[in-house]
Amino acid sequence: MNDASFSAPDMARRILRSAATASLGTLATDGGPFVTFVTVATDIDGAPLILVSGLDAHTRHLGRDERASLLMQAPAGASEDPLTGARLTLVGRFRSMAGDEDAHARLLRRFLARHPKAEGYAGFGDFSLYRMIVDGAHLVAGFGRIARLSADDLLVAPAVAEAFALAEASLIETLSGIDPRPVAIDPDGVDVADNGIRRFCFPQRAGDPGEVAALMADLG
Repeated sequence: MNDASFSAPDMARRILRSAATASLGTLATDGGPFVTFVTVATDIDGAPLILVSGLDAHTRHLGRDERASLLMQAPAGASEDPLTGARLTLVGRFRSMAGDEDAHARLLRRFLARHPKAEGYAGFGDFSLYRMIVDGAHLVAGFGRIARLSADDLLVAPAVAEAFALAEASLIETLSGIDPRPVAIDPDGVDVADNGIRRFCFPQRAGDPGEVAALMADLG
């Protein structure tokens, strides 16, 4: 399919940022695949975050072998073939973020902004936050729209991610009067509290926190 308007990296980023759930594939004790269902959020740079219990089999698997895969999907319409929905498979490794690490509080806030109900158990001693180190991805977005992507195709450049990490709280405060209320902001878009959490993707990736106001205006 020759579609000049289609951008595989853009489609993949939208799926990655919008997905609230994913199928998590880990390696069982015998080395075989083991797939479970998890809730997901993203760090400022787009790296997936999961909050899992040490009682879960997949958490024990990650403690032994950090290699894993995530499958995220943009749902098809109710009357459509489920296979017509665009889907993104991420491959990489999951690193446990210990509670005393500098980034933990910020990452947990990002996760809870996407999943506020998780606050009821996030503080339990057996729950840990994991961040994915993305090695690559595979996108299937329809006939002729299949692409292999690198981590650089998906993730925000480190300098830009750091600038947004420092500015996110002040950006949210500045935009607090907007309805629906923003709860998380990154270079690719904004999460808002609107009878649940909704994701709005910017028309293009921001290169600086100063671009957010204009991009928000473009959302209408």
